[in-house]
Amino acid sequence: MTRTTATATGTGGSLAATGTSSSTVPLALASAATVVLGAGAILAARRRRAAENA
Repeated sequence: MTRTTATATGTGGSLAATGTSSSTVPLALASAATVVLGAGAILAARRRRAAENA
């Protein structure tokens, strides 16, 4: 069994930038709107089928 250990290779370095960008909010809103529209379409289809079978 080989054992490896992590060591720092330098000092004073900076971490990777992992924040949000300016397109995150519009993308999240568009995604939420798509989910809501899809749920509405499923609800409408179920109600239509239930009305046809009644």
